[in-house]
Amino acid sequence: MKKLFALLLTLAIVCSFAACAGGGKTDDAAPATDETTGIDGITTTAAATPDAAVPAPENAVIRMATTTSVNDSGLLPYLLPAFEAKTGYKVEVASAGTGVAIGYAKSGDADLLLVHSKKQEEAFIEEGYASTERLSFMYNYFVIVGPADDPAGIKDLESAADCFAAIANAEAGFASRGDNSGTHNKETGIWEAAGLDPTGESWYSSLGSGMGDTLTKANEMSAYTLTDKATYLSMKDSLPNLTILKEEAEDMKNTYSLLGVNPNAAAFADTDVAINTEGANALIEWLLSDEAAALIAEYGVAEYGEPLFFLLDK
Repeated sequence: MKKLFALLLTLAIVCSFAACAGGGKTDDAAPATDETTGIDGITTTAAATPDAAVPAPENAVIRMATTTSVNDSGLLPYLLPAFEAKTGYKVEVASAGTGVAIGYAKSGDADLLLVHSKKQEEAFIEEGYASTERLSFMYNYFVIVGPADDPAGIKDLESAADCFAAIANAEAGFASRGDNSGTHNKETGIWEAAGLDPTGESWYSSLGSGMGDTLTKANEMSAYTLTDKATYLSMKDSLPNLTILKEEAEDMKNTYSLLGVNPNAAAFADTDVAINTEGANALIEWLLSDEAAALIAEYGVAEYGEPLFFLLDK
């Protein structure tokens, strides 16, 4: 026992000297990420794992499919190193529109989902692909951005539907993601609430692209678009022609949910699909924990003066 204690003490001293050698410097920048080409050639981002004494679990890789907003905004690269250091897991993130992300899960290429499209999530559950219920835990707001001179005059209107109606009436340029993402589905719902279908109109551009690309193109076109606020703020410096014109309307809340993937889904029978249920459950539990909640609540405050995501009441 004494020899073991002496050995542990020696290790502690060595670690202490190693820490001192770093000069006590801290780095507040966003954690580094590793990019690899993954499912169907899509670029996936895995948060770099800090050095830690935590042993890796037997099945150490967790595959998360998620919407672009939580990755492009920097939230996942900010959160995941803390989880990885604590558990020894390595999280591989594939970010795309919600429809594509859910497609990854349906093909067995993801262990869990973090997405924001209630209708699609409920269909995923009904089809037997989910191992959990829909675990909604945070939200932010969609916003309508556009040129500062606001040619459609939407700034003082009450709802997103009113804003879309004004844009259509003015035939002002509008850039749509057009990619079956959660954001695109939200946009479609707003057009329906306004009693309009802009498909095929000369002022309406369906781009079939992610949020970052859509914002870039809307900026080039000086057009309106619907975006989650976090992605807009993270790109704001590169979007000189766009400003937030409508936010926090009742019909613009953007709720994010977690779903585990069911390893026993009928679609996976007689296939070689292997779902890391233990790892997925560990990540879900951590993302719903008080530790993760504290990190989410502070994300964005230092840089933007406000959090980019908010926690739902438990």
